[in-house]
Amino acid sequence: MDDDKLISKKEVLEQMRISYGQLYRWKRKGLIPETWFTRRSTFTGQETFFPRDKILERIEQIKEMKGDHPLDDLADVITQHVNSKLQVAFDQLRSLKWFDDSILETCKIDRGRAHPLTIQETLCVAALSRLRQVARSEELDLVHRTLSKHLDELFLDRISEERLRLYLLRKRLSGGGISAEISTVIIGPDKVVFDPDIEAVETIDLGHVLERIKLDLAKEVEAGSPDGKTDQDTEEVQ
Repeated sequence: MDDDKLISKKEVLEQMRISYGQLYRWKRKGLIPETWFTRRSTFTGQETFFPRDKILERIEQIKEMKGDHPLDDLADVITQHVNSKLQVAFDQLRSLKWFDDSILETCKIDRGRAHPLTIQETLCVAALSRLRQVARSEELDLVHRTLSKHLDELFLDRISEERLRLYLLRKRLSGGGISAEISTVIIGPDKVVFDPDIEAVETIDLGHVLERIKLDLAKEVEAGSPDGKTDQDTEEVQ
């Protein structure tokens, strides 16, 4: 990961106004992934660094939610309400800032259908919403088809374990007076090396997107009713 995308532990503690103990307590509770803690050599010795945007956003969300829940329950709240079997209601989805209603058509999701979205469909919508400003319509369709073919519960586990990313790539081919540009999608780990003639249009950290969905939806569930349960939660999850 590029150094300019990292932030030191000291900077995190100072910027977010939290203590060393809080940071590592949240780690032990599973609220901050262990894979975000990276040890690097500095001129003063070994120091811990984090992915800047992810850690700052995560701590903000934890601080917002922990006022409504004991810390011991917070991770369970997130996991209980949003996991690979949870169905996501359309009204919940539309309340999230990153959601783009126009993406439903690309994802082949009928706005009027009675049953809600699976977490896999929600991940696909979230990924495409992040690409809509840079990708062409045919590229969005390609991303959708790639994710739809591979998304299952096992793949959801791999996303976090293997730190998978989605890469949208373009390459220009020429020969015989003819020039054409092709697009492709790759799902793989961080630090994948590409042909130097390939343009990386956008890279999406799928683990970060999945965690963002979980946190955002958990907040929506808690906001939905005083006891933290919606009508959806009272029904048996299929």
